[in-house]
Amino acid sequence: MKKLGRHTGHTMGRNVGGLAQLVTRFGNEITQVVQDIHGAVANPFSLRGHDYTPAPMVYNLIRYGFRQAGNLAGMADLLADPQRELRDSLDLQSIINGIFGQLLVEQNNRYALPMTLLPKAPPSPEADTLVIFLHGLCMNEACWNSPAADAFCQWARQNLNADIRYLRYNTGLHISDNGRKLAGLLAHTALPERVILIGHSMGGLVARSALHQGRERDDSWVNRVSHLACLGSPHQGALLERFGNEANRLLGRTPYSRPLMRLANLRSDGIRDLRFGYVLEDQWRDRPLDDPRPTRKVPLDPQVQQLFIAGSVSEPNHAQPRGDWLVTTDSALAEHLYPQADHLTRELFYQMGHMTMIEETRTYARVQRWLDESAAT
Repeated sequence: MKKLGRHTGHTMGRNVGGLAQLVTRFGNEITQVVQDIHGAVANPFSLRGHDYTPAPMVYNLIRYGFRQAGNLAGMADLLADPQRELRDSLDLQSIINGIFGQLLVEQNNRYALPMTLLPKAPPSPEADTLVIFLHGLCMNEACWNSPAADAFCQWARQNLNADIRYLRYNTGLHISDNGRKLAGLLAHTALPERVILIGHSMGGLVARSALHQGRERDDSWVNRVSHLACLGSPHQGALLERFGNEANRLLGRTPYSRPLMRLANLRSDGIRDLRFGYVLEDQWRDRPLDDPRPTRKVPLDPQVQQLFIAGSVSEPNHAQPRGDWLVTTDSALAEHLYPQADHLTRELFYQMGHMTMIEETRTYARVQRWLDESAAT
């Protein structure tokens, strides 16, 4: 049997500890929800006083049990398969970061993913172009592993003398926070003459956020960005988060269902930002968590060529094409947000789903043609 290396053991131990911490937190929240419902039923109209707490000893024992269960689950996971390494572990870590990302950071949890540009080696000084891929919610850089994406990267290396990098980040943080982090990362990276950003779903919004914040700070790196392609990005928001938010608001209508809001409110800041496609802090700061109305729009960067691609599961030339299961076509194309915009190209593909978009040859062929057309003008 192959021995567990020091680095692998450290990584697994760190991840197990982070998972145990999250299990404990989530168990405590569930216990609090049950206790609040118990209190609402046992103390109608606050007849026993506003400070009434039902069965405090019992619920404290349950919380203690969850804490120990989290520790045992983590140890069992490690002991069962200490050789299980990075692929499955990273996918699980990415999902948990997407759902509870800000909680992990608030707890200083070691399971929180840091923002990293991969491979970690500096871009080649001989390259003329740097292409950076940004993944979407609950994903990581492995989502770009497909024959279509590989073929595009090969084309970029040969025709643009490009180097390729992939961004990994905690998708549960506010998009504005990740945009600020990316702007800072690029400001401290030796970049070639030209930078091309390609973002899928949330990744496109993070790229827009970084561009806007970098431009406001007068960062020099933004002047190297020539193109930004957003693949299925919800510029006008995602309906699924809006429906979920409205359902959560309805839970708050009665004292008996109100405690259940605690669980829904655990969802990440990144998910909340997708409600209206928020890319800047000013859009969400000092506003209610469940605000049902969008705030001001953020203008597109005036100096960067941009391509917005939308997918639709409808048949070709459908009069009212549906979205890609997660993002509507008008949101991905930003038709209402930016009805007329310079330097913006839109493309709609039929019979294309949200996740298959980054695996299809059609997507990269369109990006390639768009880059060729820009170079010819």
